[in-house]
Amino acid sequence: MIVYHPVYDTYHCLTRTLKILRCLGEKSHEKDRIKIYDYYFLFPCETGNITLPGQFSTYKKICQANRYNKVYDIRNTFSQLESVQETAYRALAAFGFIDNDLLFDDILKLTDNSIPDNLLFDLTDTENAYMELVVAFFENISILELKKRTKLMEYRYEFFETK
Repeated sequence: MIVYHPVYDTYHCLTRTLKILRCLGEKSHEKDRIKIYDYYFLFPCETGNITLPGQFSTYKKICQANRYNKVYDIRNTFSQLESVQETAYRALAAFGFIDNDLLFDDILKLTDNSIPDNLLFDLTDTENAYMELVVAFFENISILELKKRTKLMEYRYEFFETK
């Protein structure tokens, strides 16, 4: 029996990353920030576990979790996803879609190269709702606060807080 899940698919991650970066516009982003965005883009039902302010509480119910889409160990799943993300980011840089020089500094930024139409998929309703949350809230907080609220990455030993 063959079991497939997009968490282990580099090309799925490549497409997700392009969707996220395209929605965020022309500015550059920390690689850790995009990794967190990608995790919740892949598992939108997990947004219910994020500590959000009251005005954003409606985003906790973007989708309903069931036994087939529930993540039982978020840190382990995120850790497994990171190697796929790194491979996808290197591929995007090799294709010329993101800036290779900035990637070495852990920054992701779309280049001016045009992305082929077959890679420009429309967002689903769930993905649209999640990206609304990203633009409205996550983009306005520091990476340190994002790590604290999601609990996906270690943040206690960070020396500085950037926005």
